[in-house]
Amino acid sequence: MRGELRTGFTTGTAMTVATYFTLSKLLGREIEEIIDFEVPTGELIKIAINRYKIRENWGRASVLKDSGDDPDVTNGIELCSKVEIVEELPNIDRGYKVSENILIVGGYGVGIATKRGLKVEVGKSAINPKPLEMLKEIVFKLIENTGLKVVVTLYIPRGKEIAKKTFNEKLGVINGLSILGTTGVVKPMSEEALKESLYTELKVLKEELESDEIVLTFGNHGKDFCLKRGINKDKIIVASNYIGFMIDSAINLNFKKMMIVGHIGKAIKLAGGIFNTHSRIADARAEIFATNALIVGESRENILKIISSNTVEEGCEYVEKRDELFTLISEKIMKRCLEYSKGEMEFSSAIFNYKGELLGKSSNFYEMLEVFKDG
Repeated sequence: MRGELRTGFTTGTAMTVATYFTLSKLLGREIEEIIDFEVPTGELIKIAINRYKIRENWGRASVLKDSGDDPDVTNGIELCSKVEIVEELPNIDRGYKVSENILIVGGYGVGIATKRGLKVEVGKSAINPKPLEMLKEIVFKLIENTGLKVVVTLYIPRGKEIAKKTFNEKLGVINGLSILGTTGVVKPMSEEALKESLYTELKVLKEELESDEIVLTFGNHGKDFCLKRGINKDKIIVASNYIGFMIDSAINLNFKKMMIVGHIGKAIKLAGGIFNTHSRIADARAEIFATNALIVGESRENILKIISSNTVEEGCEYVEKRDELFTLISEKIMKRCLEYSKGEMEFSSAIFNYKGELLGKSSNFYEMLEVFKDG
């Protein structure tokens, strides 16, 4: 069962806890070496400080990454934060000046973004938006009204070594790992356990709501997109990569309507008939994108840029016939799902970018959207 698998915490959570501990010590606050930390989901998790050193105006602390029962190459590595109280904030191009008094920067073992289409700008430390927000909030709360200026340097002693076992370099993050985490926790991703959990969630929705409709998203970004458009939260299931499995399960449970909402980087695979969207199963995103761009009449120059893009998000920057292309992709997603289900369900689809902007939708999207809204 899903509940038997142990949850871990993200690199972003680990770095935030190490920073919180170090700065608290520098400010002379009493703090235990095992911390009850509230992650963005609202859960309280216990995180232990591995080791630390505190001096007059600087200190450092580390946390050992715990990925729970998720198979993750970062599990057990040391994640460190150095905090300095300074007179003036330095100018460090790769860093983030998140307020007049706070600078956050990646040090040794934290990667640098070199390609567009990532969640961080080219040239910046690979610290994703949510961990950056967590770090900013925790530091701001501690130094508010003190007038102090603080530099937080995150570093990972084995970061460069471990990064070689990831897709970071291919994606455009060099010389280290990324600081990640939307929810703050790492949920175990055992495939069979996850599928069992998803099927149970679907069955409960069917029985409790007596509903014939379901919305599938790939992750939390898709869920947020749906909630902002008034979709009933109880009808949304985060399906990860298992869209084909969820369509089969929904048919088995007699669902009649399914809306699929996703970031274009994942959703575009469905337009090519790929129903397990994990990159190890199949990855033809650029090829599917470029082929559809050709169909709507994008220029040869733009198509070559799309096929050479680091990510689909970057490829979107080179599209001129946006309405035609994104509508075509959305329509194909809907039709592929209809074919996969052998006509036993009705589908609609919508795709968005990392900014949460609607890029494209199937012709019946708004009509079906009304079915899924609260009230």
